[in-house]
Amino acid sequence: MSERVKRLAPTGETLRRLFLTSGNLCAFPGCSKLMMNETGVFIGQLCHIEAADVGGQRFNQGMTNEERRAFENLLLLCYEHHKITDDVPQFPVERLRQIKANHENRFSNPQRAMLEKLTDWTELDTPTTPQNLHRLNEVLEWGFNDEELQGILDELNAYIARFRTIPIELRRFLGAVVRRAWKMRDSNVVQTTVSNGTLVLISDIERALELSSSNVSANLSALESYSIMSLEQMETSFRPEPAIQIRPLRSGWGLWLDVILFSEKAGISLEVFTEDLNFGRLDG
Repeated sequence: MSERVKRLAPTGETLRRLFLTSGNLCAFPGCSKLMMNETGVFIGQLCHIEAADVGGQRFNQGMTNEERRAFENLLLLCYEHHKITDDVPQFPVERLRQIKANHENRFSNPQRAMLEKLTDWTELDTPTTPQNLHRLNEVLEWGFNDEELQGILDELNAYIARFRTIPIELRRFLGAVVRRAWKMRDSNVVQTTVSNGTLVLISDIERALELSSSNVSANLSALESYSIMSLEQMETSFRPEPAIQIRPLRSGWGLWLDVILFSEKAGISLEVFTEDLNFGRLDG
């Protein structure tokens, strides 16, 4: 006889493990919202992959009550992404498990946790460089031969060598801007040209990411020093407005829009590239 379904609170050990592997961030890809604020108040949400109660999202009658409250069935999300993941067709069990695994893998290296405060953390972020770009070529249907791909590969690896020196907070900001530019690519807040790369209005970035002008300005200024982004003017229907330029590579290649298109088609998180620096995923 199966046991009666009863919601059980996670054990203290499970909660400690969840927080240790969360990096104090929402597990949803690209989200940088804190789970605990600067005063130590928990402002995130504890979420079940397979629901704790009958009628909940992804409820599994075959699970025990202990399995439902186990570490493997729990993840930390902000309120917004907890609600978004209630869409079961978009977020089935396997997708949420992959989101959980990808997020926790980013904070699983004990060496990082033990480093002293003033360590240069970029030294730990060793990129995986591509060797042939065959998968990128296939997924984006470029139709390039190996000789043509070699020229692109050489340029990309030179870019990666520079990109790896950027602190992860700035790479995360870049990823958020790229994701927003891709989402709004058919609107008036984004312009893409061969000569200027991709421009996205700063006013849109501030509103969409809920960032202050000073925060956006500081991130943009820092990334401009790495020749990754720059401040430009974008022509609008009324007047020129300040915009973030996602700089193309020297050849004019709009790398990041191709990377996010590849990510969508290949079912890979953009953070694999912007944060984990795993550009080897572009190989076949």
